[in-house]
Amino acid sequence: VMLFTPLVYASGYLVLIFLAICMACGLYYMAELAEEYSRLTRKILYWSIIVVAAIHVLLLVFDGFPWLATFFGLAMHLVYFQFLKDFPYVNFSSPLFIGACVGLLVNHYLWIDFFRDEYKFRVPQIMAFFVPCVWMVPFGFFVSVSLGDTVLPSATHSGGLTGNSDDLGGGKSSALKGLLSWFGNKRDKYMASSGFHAPRDFYGKDR
Repeated sequence: VMLFTPLVYASGYLVLIFLAICMACGLYYMAELAEEYSRLTRKILYWSIIVVAAIHVLLLVFDGFPWLATFFGLAMHLVYFQFLKDFPYVNFSSPLFIGACVGLLVNHYLWIDFFRDEYKFRVPQIMAFFVPCVWMVPFGFFVSVSLGDTVLPSATHSGGLTGNSDDLGGGKSSALKGLLSWFGNKRDKYMASSGFHAPRDFYGKDR
């Protein structure tokens, strides 16, 4: 037992690291698909919003879920629906986007407050609600919205993710890919300043 317990903890943390790597790879692949099939992605998000809104109504009618949290969740998905007008572009500095971010936090608080007082629900049941009804649509937008090559945190462009492709420097990539690329550039700069060589690509060339 003296050696087995540390082994269990070490194995558990190793599994978490592997899961995090798998999730990162899966997110990147999903961003690639969303970037390539933007029309299909828009349809999926459109019907996801409708289905999640219907689930809110059904839970309110048949299971007696709280009115405030339910109607606030419906209002949030109505806000998400507005993003489809300029999809896959989103303006990060717009009041609509800022309000959606704040509303998402409030939505979390309302549902967590409800489930905290309802002891009949177990953690798997709570997660089964949060994944489709709270996280799915915002997560879909995060993976699929696009930005220009110049609109990165390291760039001087201040317009955020705009809906005009002429202001985006010509090219575009998903916000998730742009964020990962930005972290990769920061890592390379830090390694270079520390005296380490920058990572090489598949062909053995420096990035």
